[in-house]
Amino acid sequence: MLACDSQILQQLANLVVCVSLTVGQPASRYSLVRRALPWDEARRFCQSHYVDLAVLSSEEQYHRLRSSIPLERASFWLGMQRRSVLGGWTWVNGERLSYDRWYRENYEGLCASLEAVLVKNKNMLARHCGEHHSFVCQGPTSPQQVKVKSLGTNDVTLSWGVSAFMQTTPHRYNVTVCGSTCEAFLYPYAGNRTSMAIVISNLTAHKMYVIRVAAAVTRPGRGTGVNITLQSDPTALTVRTAAAQENVILILLKLLKVLSLIPPLWVLYRILRRRTPVEPEAELCLEDVAV
Repeated sequence: MLACDSQILQQLANLVVCVSLTVGQPASRYSLVRRALPWDEARRFCQSHYVDLAVLSSEEQYHRLRSSIPLERASFWLGMQRRSVLGGWTWVNGERLSYDRWYRENYEGLCASLEAVLVKNKNMLARHCGEHHSFVCQGPTSPQQVKVKSLGTNDVTLSWGVSAFMQTTPHRYNVTVCGSTCEAFLYPYAGNRTSMAIVISNLTAHKMYVIRVAAAVTRPGRGTGVNITLQSDPTALTVRTAAAQENVILILLKLLKVLSLIPPLWVLYRILRRRTPVEPEAELCLEDVAV
């Protein structure tokens, strides 16, 4: 995702910095926008030009973002709210806050901010949602793990979970398959699904491939009429297709498994046959015999 290079952000002189944060695998990219807006307007801006306000699901993500923000007197909205002063805090993707990094208890504010100037690793503060502050937007995120469901001589079936954050916005997955050469494929996310499964065909038997899966969204350029594509850092995996002889062995093993079921099934059939009473033959009626 090249948010810093996009035309939309060039027109916003208030963009602070784009921060690429790798949280294990995959990477998450956040953009700090200096423009001061209320929480609701800040979220609409992020949804229009990124995906949403920043979600920091884990304490590790919190520390990485905090350590990347310049130490200056600035407050940044995060993608977290609560319905009432006594309610629990919830991220915009529906996840509950699972850690405590509040600067101090505040039972008045309903929207959460990140205070860059505060120290001691407690930088979150509850504020009134109508206050004007800068904010942190988040772009698309790649799947955390891509699994191989099945492997053939010329195809591979992959699957991955769709995060709650990405389920809230239309997007697609750019899949790049590299062997001797690289080939790219697009797989749109249909919505209302927690997982994706794809089949990559026309591969070569017994060959190593590097496959990269990245999430992407398309957003309109501000005042330009030209769409911008934002893409996450990809999740990569290496697979080797099955050899032709390996495929034959698998077929034989399946056949042997089926044949091994025949003896016990035959024994079961004989047992049931013995227990079934035999109907006595009907006696010959003389009236039905024509002399």
